[in-house]
Amino acid sequence: MIIGVPKEIQDNEYRVALVPEGARALRARGHRVLVEKNAGAGSGFSDTEYRKAGAETVHNAALLFRKADLVTKVKQPEPSELALFRPGQILFAYVHAENRPWLLDGLLARRVSAVAYEEMMDDGGRRPLLAPMSQIAGHMAVLIGCQFLQRHRGGMGVMIGQLGGAPAPVVVILGGGSAGTRAAEAATGLGADVFVYEAWAERRKRLKRLLPASVKVLAPNKRDLAARLSEAVLLINTTDVPEKTKAPLVTRAMVRRMPRGAVIVDVTANVRGAVETSLRQTTHSAPVFEEEGVLHYVVPNIPGSVPRTATLALTSATFPYLRKIADHGLAQALLKDPVLRRGLVCHSGRCTSKPLAQLYGLRLWPAQEALASSGAEK
Repeated sequence: MIIGVPKEIQDNEYRVALVPEGARALRARGHRVLVEKNAGAGSGFSDTEYRKAGAETVHNAALLFRKADLVTKVKQPEPSELALFRPGQILFAYVHAENRPWLLDGLLARRVSAVAYEEMMDDGGRRPLLAPMSQIAGHMAVLIGCQFLQRHRGGMGVMIGQLGGAPAPVVVILGGGSAGTRAAEAATGLGADVFVYEAWAERRKRLKRLLPASVKVLAPNKRDLAARLSEAVLLINTTDVPEKTKAPLVTRAMVRRMPRGAVIVDVTANVRGAVETSLRQTTHSAPVFEEEGVLHYVVPNIPGSVPRTATLALTSATFPYLRKIADHGLAQALLKDPVLRRGLVCHSGRCTSKPLAQLYGLRLWPAQEALASSGAEK
């Protein structure tokens, strides 16, 4: 199989979907690897390293897309990249089509088979390709909050830490998944007074076992949450609105009561999601806006700020699945591996994702049915 690795083109996105060692392993199995010029430079991997590993350097994305059977990326395709796909091609990347209807439309129209990192799930409900990036995002959310709390960055001039004469600052975290857990660990380690609000009872029990006893793990309660936010210098959101409701967990009124110069880091970057005042996504180039006297950081690719670490963590998780697709072909790989199969969002013009089919009113094709049907057409 010919595997193509394009350079990421989103704002300040320096990660890359395959490291030189991955290219070497694929070449050893008889596959051909094409890497766009400077694709790994932002993560510290030179074109020379890729060539030494047996990959071929391609000078532009158009040529790479034209030759590759499978395109592996980090972030979802931008419109300019979507136009380069051809029928029968495989995309292996974060897709997040739930808030990009144009992307799903384009993948269906071009009859691309897209396997989304974020949709892959094991039998226990864990998402193995989301977890490493969520952990990085949670840890970085605390460090980012520390930066923007500095007075010269527009914040209130508070340090996350505990020193004599100054009380421990309050940090509130919404959600106790991978990102929330890592954020709580980081904030606690710096000396903050940490409150984690988690809706699921089983996860609260788990958090109480995992986190230091000083961390308060609570069920979301609007009155208690509002009171806690009124003294919080940093709010980190790692969740979405609760199921079966569109009401935000944090309302504009709650944000208004936060100290002036406090910071909200919205890891989910879900506009008008759990935090009502997260009105728009931001970028690494223009990372914050002010709403109700509070700085909001709503950058959707937080791990891209530490690309070397993030690339190594991500590719360690993705490579076994990429190798499986390359070795067995997409259909056989999907049939053999249920984790991989759950990540298939579309195939040969058919939507195979139940959430996306429901969201956009499309016919749902189970993966096996879609694969069988496309095989019959040939």
